[in-house]
Amino acid sequence: MARFKTWPDRIEMRPVGHDLVALSLMQEVLASVGEDPDDPAVGRLSVAAYPDDGDAQSEYERLMSPELDRQRQGDRDAVASVLKAAESGTVDLTPPEAEALLMVVNEARLALGARLGIVEDGWESDGRTASDPVALLLRYLTGYQDDLIRALAEQSEP
Repeated sequence: MARFKTWPDRIEMRPVGHDLVALSLMQEVLASVGEDPDDPAVGRLSVAAYPDDGDAQSEYERLMSPELDRQRQGDRDAVASVLKAAESGTVDLTPPEAEALLMVVNEARLALGARLGIVEDGWESDGRTASDPVALLLRYLTGYQDDLIRALAEQSEP
């Protein structure tokens, strides 16, 4: 069974397999970002816009950090509502909900990748991560993200 079915005005999300468990773990991962002062996920999710100019970077953070935090929290809240509804089965996602889900899945993937020390492609064949639960969640979310991107692309076709 396909996870997503597209309609002109919505995407039908059907949880399959371990989707709800993985998406719940995804929320836990994101909630934990920054709890450890040495968490590499913080740096991955807050990439410097001006790495060579401290003053410009400080000004950028002053102006943009509150808005970025607000947007991320809005996406996370939308996803939490969708996942709550998905506990009962199929959910119709509005375009903004589908996009929020995509953003949150990607954010979680970035956090997981940072925690695994992944800095380039090819990590999938790395034997060190084959049985690591963090790597397994990353792989699962990667497949989920791929399915969601396909559904969004399909929906936008004329």
